[in-house]
Amino acid sequence: MQPQADVARANRRDSLLLVPPLKSSARNQKTFEKEPNYPAIQIFRRWFNKLNSDFSPLPKGTTAACFRLLFPEEDIRRKYDMQETRLAECLAHVFGVDSEQFRAWNAEEASGCLGQEVKIVLQRSCHTTDGFISPLTIEQVDELLDELASNSGYSHSSIHLKYPRGRRRSRQAILRQLFCPLPPFDASCLTQIILKDLRPIMYPLSETHYAASLRDFNSAAVKMLTKEHAMNVWDPSGLMRKSFQVRSSIDIAAGNHELPHHLKRKFEPELGIPIQIPKSEKGRRCIDALAYFFRSKRVWAETKYDGERAQIHVVVNADGSSRITIFSKSKRDSTHDRHAVHYIIRKALGLPSDYTHSKITAGSKIKHNVILDAEMVAFNGTQVDEFWRIRRLIENTAHGIRGVGKGTRVTEYQDEPISQTSMLSDDSEARQLGLVFFDVLMLDSKSLLSKSYSERRDILESLISVTPGEARLSERFPIDMNGSHPPARLRTIFARHIATHQEGLVLKCDESRYNDYRLPWVKLKRDYIPGYGDALDLVILGASWDKKRAYELRVSPTVLTTFYVGTVQNARDRRLNPSIRPHFLVYFTVSYGLSRAHLEDLNFLIRSLDPISFSPSMDTKKLAFTFTLFPGLQPPPSVIFPTPLLAELFGAGFTKSPASPHYELRFPRITKVHRPSERGWDECVDLETLHKIACESVGRDGTDKEIRDCVNAIWGQPASPGVKSSSTLQARIDEWEVKLAILDGEEPSVSYIPDSPTKPAKRRRTSPDSLDDVLSQPLGVKTNVVGITEGKHALDPPKSSSQISQNRRYLPSPFSSPCRPASRNAFPSRAGVTFPIRTSLAKKPSCMEELLDQVLVWFVGRRGRCPSCSSWKKMIPKGRRIHSFESLLAACGWKDGVPGVPWIQRGIIIVDGHDENGKDGVQKQLELCHKSMTSSQREDRKGVWMFKCGAMRDAICLME
Repeated sequence: MQPQADVARANRRDSLLLVPPLKSSARNQKTFEKEPNYPAIQIFRRWFNKLNSDFSPLPKGTTAACFRLLFPEEDIRRKYDMQETRLAECLAHVFGVDSEQFRAWNAEEASGCLGQEVKIVLQRSCHTTDGFISPLTIEQVDELLDELASNSGYSHSSIHLKYPRGRRRSRQAILRQLFCPLPPFDASCLTQIILKDLRPIMYPLSETHYAASLRDFNSAAVKMLTKEHAMNVWDPSGLMRKSFQVRSSIDIAAGNHELPHHLKRKFEPELGIPIQIPKSEKGRRCIDALAYFFRSKRVWAETKYDGERAQIHVVVNADGSSRITIFSKSKRDSTHDRHAVHYIIRKALGLPSDYTHSKITAGSKIKHNVILDAEMVAFNGTQVDEFWRIRRLIENTAHGIRGVGKGTRVTEYQDEPISQTSMLSDDSEARQLGLVFFDVLMLDSKSLLSKSYSERRDILESLISVTPGEARLSERFPIDMNGSHPPARLRTIFARHIATHQEGLVLKCDESRYNDYRLPWVKLKRDYIPGYGDALDLVILGASWDKKRAYELRVSPTVLTTFYVGTVQNARDRRLNPSIRPHFLVYFTVSYGLSRAHLEDLNFLIRSLDPISFSPSMDTKKLAFTFTLFPGLQPPPSVIFPTPLLAELFGAGFTKSPASPHYELRFPRITKVHRPSERGWDECVDLETLHKIACESVGRDGTDKEIRDCVNAIWGQPASPGVKSSSTLQARIDEWEVKLAILDGEEPSVSYIPDSPTKPAKRRRTSPDSLDDVLSQPLGVKTNVVGITEGKHALDPPKSSSQISQNRRYLPSPFSSPCRPASRNAFPSRAGVTFPIRTSLAKKPSCMEELLDQVLVWFVGRRGRCPSCSSWKKMIPKGRRIHSFESLLAACGWKDGVPGVPWIQRGIIIVDGHDENGKDGVQKQLELCHKSMTSSQREDRKGVWMFKCGAMRDAICLME
């Protein structure tokens, strides 16, 4: 018999099911227990000792294969593109049974585990004797899983090279070879391995009734086997576990373990292999967060940026070219997904672009290679934008399977137009992917993991060249632990971050090493503090059983674990006519927040309401309300409530799902669900109010601000302060300093009286109290023309474009835009406009400056990324652009009865002439211009010039 077969025989039942049904108290388990001894690890230790005593030495590759099968979620190389629905269909064909037997795996009467349902079906149809062992070896199963993974575009490139497209078999053929020789129990295990979740097989349910499973059991009572503990059993010296920490790959760690002792490599980072990301502690209060560093002299509060983690490996070749590999937080190779940041990495490191093999620039300190830690963010100009913007930017720039392709647009869900245009347009010309660098882990083949944080930061700062809007270093603030009061210093820093809409802080001490469990990183976020997340009263209208949450709770499909959240959409209409049925938009879900006891109470309440089974074609005429289920919400609810329930939710700010125009809570959690007799659904916030709250939370001006400012400008009133206005910033900082001090049990250093922490704070809106505040406000009048500036900047000479650094990607608006006093004219006066008095300039203005001086511009055509239009827009501030032909003619004095803007010299129309629609638009605008010329007899009218977007020499028409 082959050794592999012997190993497979010894591994028969215990190799795949290491832990039978377990019930053990986890109360006495210590977090850093040196020799853990919980039941799961006892069984694993017995199995491993038996394996070694019978079959030592184990065949090469056995270690890696066993760990890939035992911990399929850690198998980052293999992706199968099969969840329960697709796999159930395939297995029905393989076994020749009705697919309905597998399709109902998550029905109330089922187990909620497809592997368990496969076992039940096969036990009825197969007649294998007890103790039957499949002829398949572990090595063969592992090889067949590689072949199965080759059919997924998300699998590692090494899998695709191993099985080229011409040699790949179909999924059906591979699954047939895998499953047909297996007895029922083995087939159930393999099913869950493909689904990458062995928990429901290794730790089966003891109770299926919803009340008993929630009330009589505790998910923390069963301690599950961890890969780190399994590695310590497999290699008592601890070398395998330490190797995995540095090179976060089961294959590498297992391969290193199987080498002879004298050949085992040192625990150094390896290019192309991800390094384990440190686990951070959660700071619930400022004073508690600093307690981790009570022996340290200095702690740094580093800004936490809201983006996607990027571990960047760069190899510099002898000819000056470089190779980049990027790993995500999940350790997946995301190099092609993040192609847009490759040139940013090279530029920041002083390396030549990927199109040249020129020599490395003198400023680069990299000779051979480097590994960097960074956060990939969405930049809007030079500012970090909201997290949800990243998704579309990746789709539009990715190479490979995650890219949507040039010209492809994801279908957007259209609904009430309460959100701004940019809520749907994720990829404006000023928005791009960028990087925030915060650590360096290796330089020129020398590991820096054992270096202190302060040393690594110094090296990082010497390596990175900062470019606004593309690459920056993480901002950080020192805290002297020997100072007068470190918690007060941290509260001030944290309060400012909250007030300026930052995600949070990460605390790191000077002397800590990378992934140092004695001096860990500590995250401090607003939603970590009980009662201080973004809180809302919303409605839940449906529920379902969700396998991810159910496996965590260890409950069957009889328990409703996930709830469908929405809000009333026609509140304004109902205020005018209360007889109108309420209409709800249901557009996100929540699964966390409630204790097991409260979840049991909620399940009981829902059942007492007599819920209705949901189907897309269900008749809502008998309901007291109507609802719309957001199309991107998958899976749909299993039941709909006849009476909506009011729920208190909180989250970590707000985000937006793909193709949705509406904000929703990020990482939502339920704090309480009210019975209809306590509080009714009509107390929930409506969709319009939710949008305003979300905009304020993320630091974004509301949809109606431009309209309000327009009205204020017409009546000579000052513009309303923006969300990020300095006039309200200090009040928000004071408010949060008081809250954080009270939370730490200390006397506040400021006199601000905070609101209740259980409700979202209502930030005070005050008028600007200084000229600088007024000058910082955005445009407000309907033609986007700047009003009069009665301040110190009104007559300052502008900065010409030649004075701006060439490496700056986006040009700022070179003028301020306050509102002016009321005037009889329909348009503002000349004072305060960008280029005021040219005689004060030291040099003669260029032809382009003369052309664009004292003009208004209207762009006509598509909104896509036209390079020529982009060049024009960079030269023309937003305040000089207007949005209709009629407004341009009125400003230039072509409308009878409407006084023109006295200070402008001309109007300019720029037409996108690259496509057929653009060409038609050119002809249409010419006809309109000629018609206006004949209809208007005014002598004071100003000229209107028209250009194609391509170049100045493409001028089509000059109207005088």
